[in-house]
Amino acid sequence: MAKINASCPHFLVKDLNTALDYYVNVLGFERPPLWGEPPSFAMPNRDGFMVMLNQSDEPPKPNGNGFWDAYFWCDDVDSLHSEFAGRGALIEQGPVDRQLYGMREIEVRDIDGHVLAFASDVPPEVTNG
Repeated sequence: MAKINASCPHFLVKDLNTALDYYVNVLGFERPPLWGEPPSFAMPNRDGFMVMLNQSDEPPKPNGNGFWDAYFWCDDVDSLHSEFAGRGALIEQGPVDRQLYGMREIEVRDIDGHVLAFASDVPPEVTNG
């Protein structure tokens, strides 16, 4: 049976350069090569995880109904929260502990309205305390 190796969210953006600057300068993703003439597509990555940014004449379509457009697991969401806040990220919520499934989460909105959740395990002292 074939194995699925990776997944990557695809976001429509109003302006590729503006969106890419936010992902690189605020969220800490690496600046990737650009595709198209003029450039209209890029896949910035952080720690091997990518997002596809696709400039489109159609308006971006974030989920917009209280759900995430992408969910990333990390090893320390509190440190990530501090990093993002220090760079002026649009933090929507968090850190918040979700006891139901044992994750501490933050929600960050990109400049096109997509909501990205970042999460790590709820610390044992919170779970057991």
